[in-house]
Amino acid sequence: MINDSTLVMSEIVTNAVTAARGREIRLRCALEDGTPLLGCWDPSPDLPNPAPPSLTAENGRGLAIVSAYAYAYAKETGTRPSATGEGKIVWAQMPA
Repeated sequence: MINDSTLVMSEIVTNAVTAARGREIRLRCALEDGTPLLGCWDPSPDLPNPAPPSLTAENGRGLAIVSAYAYAYAKETGTRPSATGEGKIVWAQMPA
């Protein structure tokens, strides 16, 4: 499960770095109800927009990977506005 969680967090962080455009991001890994909760905040209010990449694209597959793992492994996933009103948090609750 550690490898699955690492892959999901890597993809979430990659999307946050792209959305932040050189600004700060914040990672959060916690246990909630005994299961890993992975999250990443970025300052952009724009929600992730999954779209199929072209066959030659070098990026654009991260959300598909997260969705596939979320469907197979994660208990829940989502995006929510931050408590401060600036930016968003993309998160995944992984199984124990």
